[in-house]
Amino acid sequence: MSLLTLTLVSCEKDEKITYDGNAKVTTTLSAEGVTLDKDKKEETALTVSWESTPLNVNVAKPIYEIVFTNGKKSAVETASKSPVVFTVAQLNKIMLGINVKTGEETEISVAVKRKLGLNQHVGFTEKKLKVIAYKDLISPTEWGVVGSATPNGWDGPDTPFWKLEGDDTQYVAYITLKDGDIKFRKNNKWDVNLGSANGSLSDGGDNIKVTAGTYRILLNVEAKTYSIEEYSWGIVGDGANGWDADKGTDIQLFYDGGTNSWKAENVTLKDGQIKFRLNNKWDKNYGADSAVEPATEQSGKLVLGGKNIKSSAGTYNVTVSLDEKNKTGTYKLEKP
Repeated sequence: MSLLTLTLVSCEKDEKITYDGNAKVTTTLSAEGVTLDKDKKEETALTVSWESTPLNVNVAKPIYEIVFTNGKKSAVETASKSPVVFTVAQLNKIMLGINVKTGEETEISVAVKRKLGLNQHVGFTEKKLKVIAYKDLISPTEWGVVGSATPNGWDGPDTPFWKLEGDDTQYVAYITLKDGDIKFRKNNKWDVNLGSANGSLSDGGDNIKVTAGTYRILLNVEAKTYSIEEYSWGIVGDGANGWDADKGTDIQLFYDGGTNSWKAENVTLKDGQIKFRLNNKWDKNYGADSAVEPATEQSGKLVLGGKNIKSSAGTYNVTVSLDEKNKTGTYKLEKP
């Protein structure tokens, strides 16, 4: 038997334990190849299962990492027990995150690793998986925001409304407005348009007065109601323009409806730390889902109120995807 020593770090002491160095995790995949179909998003695409040989030592509840790797890009999903089932939508999102090209077959590797310490794992096996991913773009609705306050004025093209995830009754638009007027219309034409003089929309109604700012607009066409609220995600921290809460200096992220994500291109970051927050305030902020602070990965999971993320001086394209209902998300910092 091969015996290895692991140091477990606690607040009070460093504890050394000895475990079986021959222990390993053997990974099994339900298929050697998968073709992901965007019309079958909720169906099962892949089941990852594994067997772990005993460590011959008592440790805390095991933590496993399912690691998907494409070249130098990797994505990690944590799990506590085997098996783990991935739907088409879940697996496709992971594939896009590790730069798998859509519409063509790509061979990646999948490995389940058992964590022992902060950066330590027992032995593991890798499996190859051939996968064809799809481009997961969302189409805008027929409705848009038009007016003197919008970027393109009364002539358009209008700023589009998008389907609101998890809500079939409302559409959403994210827009930076000037002082002026807006209305809502269909297909960039005046044949069908909605306006309001008293907060309740009507066909061909009056212009809606607005003041300058960045907003989220919710529109219910059937009920003929709307709401408008201040809404702007940004990058904060000494790796950006500082931690000051009230100066409004966060680096603004812009909504990409096609991918339902927030982006900023060619952003200059400094050596330091960053987080993402709403409306230049700390009421709602997201950081890394990490055991250490700052998190050092250039991509990963986000959680509400999570850890700071380390930034290195340079120019980046920043992408943030948020699931506000579940208070989670993902982030990615990439060199242009």
